[in-house]
Amino acid sequence: MRVRLKSVRENPSHVLLALWIVLVVGFFTWQSGTYRGVVALLAEWQFNEFGVYHPLLTFLIFILLLAPLPFLFTRRRRKAVRATNLNAEAVAAQNHLARAIHDSTIFLNILLLTAAGCLIAAVIALIMMVMLPSAQGPMQRITASTTIPMVPTQGLTELHGTIVYTRTSAFDEDLWLARRNVRFAPMTDPGADPSDIRYFIELSPTDGSAQAAAVSARQGILVADGLPGELYRLYRYAGYHVVPTHYVLFRSAATMRWPYIVWIAEFGVAGLLIGIAALAQWFRRRRLIRRERTATVEVAEA
Repeated sequence: MRVRLKSVRENPSHVLLALWIVLVVGFFTWQSGTYRGVVALLAEWQFNEFGVYHPLLTFLIFILLLAPLPFLFTRRRRKAVRATNLNAEAVAAQNHLARAIHDSTIFLNILLLTAAGCLIAAVIALIMMVMLPSAQGPMQRITASTTIPMVPTQGLTELHGTIVYTRTSAFDEDLWLARRNVRFAPMTDPGADPSDIRYFIELSPTDGSAQAAAVSARQGILVADGLPGELYRLYRYAGYHVVPTHYVLFRSAATMRWPYIVWIAEFGVAGLLIGIAALAQWFRRRRLIRRERTATVEVAEA
């Protein structure tokens, strides 16, 4: 006797899940890039507890915690298996396989969408890097005033002012394959209050070793809001008034692009590794499907 058995299935909305993943990735990419919100709070906790902040690990934790949320609010609807004179153990085994396939499909979708989210974040970082100011074009010459000009032009700039070496900050990055240290110092208008900061300059490794302050003119690439968010908050917490839209004069295009290159590499590697895990999960799901088909034939021939 041959009886058709319906497999256990749930019909989640993959479109809504994809939109949810894109929303989560976009939100936490924005918070990580601008160093604000819950990402900034968690980063500062890591600094206080461990002395180091892991941006990629923090990002992945949020993604892996929030990605499965839609499934927690989705009730499983299973149709009872109706059969007559069939082996009860075979039917139970088939139902167990169907549930395992269902769960492995959900896990596979989460892995795929998380990998896609990391790759989307890498593409966003690439676009942001491409949109950075260029070192080409005419040289603008400005002073480090907090008001003039109202909106400086980003790009090749010669900045005149007083370099406040006593307020130098250092930013260390210890990556798996590279280690980098970069220092920044405020530059203010000569005679102005050094606590009011609008401009920062990137210092060379030997710059400012013995000077307390010096009037100077520096050339580089001017970028709006280019100071690492960690250092921006450090100056604010120390009591300095940093204007909302600050500017950083980078020594070269390489140092200007470095943070984005790190983001692209980290997100790309994370997406690749999670993609490999998704591939392994796909093979596991495929084996379960083959076992379910075999069980179906056995039950049908019973």
